[in-house]
Amino acid sequence: MQRFRFGDGEVLLLSTVQGLVSERDRVLAALHTERPDVLALGQSAESVADLLRFEPSAEVDPYEDLMDHDLVYAAQLEAFGEVQLPPPDLLAAVRWARDKGVTCFGVDLAEEAYAMLFTKSVSTWGFLRYGRIQRRLSRRPPRAPDARALSLAWDARFRKVKGIRIVEAAREAHMAQHAAHLARETPAKVLLLVDAPREAGTAQLLATLD
Repeated sequence: MQRFRFGDGEVLLLSTVQGLVSERDRVLAALHTERPDVLALGQSAESVADLLRFEPSAEVDPYEDLMDHDLVYAAQLEAFGEVQLPPPDLLAAVRWARDKGVTCFGVDLAEEAYAMLFTKSVSTWGFLRYGRIQRRLSRRPPRAPDARALSLAWDARFRKVKGIRIVEAAREAHMAQHAAHLARETPAKVLLLVDAPREAGTAQLLATLD
């Protein structure tokens, strides 16, 4: 976990391999130890609202709407432990916040803003290349020694497309700025939980914010 000071506030940056059940324990341990005043998830506000409403149902298959390459990723991740959707670490975090009366924010781009940015940043050629990468990953996923390495390698394949790099950088900037604002203005101890591939960029940005 990395720590960043903003006046009298603080951002604690924690990353997980989302989907891996074992990551739930790491998140709960951090929450119980640090007892943050605010929880910030590297998810859109809409996704956080869905997580807060989520109730498991035998009639709903969480994998049904996944694209082929996402299903392959989930299958590859299972080599390192049990996998579930929605990601258990995120579910555990929002439920902890709800039980403790801690405010939970989605600090990623809103879904509409993300869609607009993707359309603006990813050219027709880039979108075609993005599709080819998805198909290649479905056929030949990267080999990795552990779950985090797999997550980073998977993300790196997509970031070969310039437009995707632009989109992910914008997401990291939005998450860092929003979390820093929460820490500085409240002031508060903010635990920012992000997916492993977004950790390095978000940390770099947090380190440069005043």
